[in-house]
Amino acid sequence: MIGLDSNVVLRLLLDDAPDQNAKLDILFAEFGREPESLLLTDVVLAEVIWSLRSAYRQDKAAQLQALRGLLGEAAFAFEHRAVVERAVALFEHAACGFADCLVAARHAQCGCAFTATFDRAMRTIPGVRVL
Repeated sequence: MIGLDSNVVLRLLLDDAPDQNAKLDILFAEFGREPESLLLTDVVLAEVIWSLRSAYRQDKAAQLQALRGLLGEAAFAFEHRAVVERAVALFEHAACGFADCLVAARHAQCGCAFTATFDRAMRTIPGVRVL
């Protein structure tokens, strides 16, 4: 297994840098043939979605499509697949960003009674308490 940084994942999703994408093809041919051989950590996923929104101006539908595409690819392993799947489900209907949904989902998975926040955009997420 190898870990992927957010800039590698962005190149994969955006296919916008021919020289770098050629290197990705080589990397994936060597390391991406086996199921769960390419690790995507929670931090990388949060960075990727933040970049898609802020730097590339992609809307929530495009962000969700990217996340679901990554989840649907057998070569990708996730730090906590069930947490990412839950975060994606929360993100679909939440007013806050994906990273906030990921935080709430991870806290729930860890057995937290709730996630305390001052972020009012998170108020509709189950298990979140706005202070």
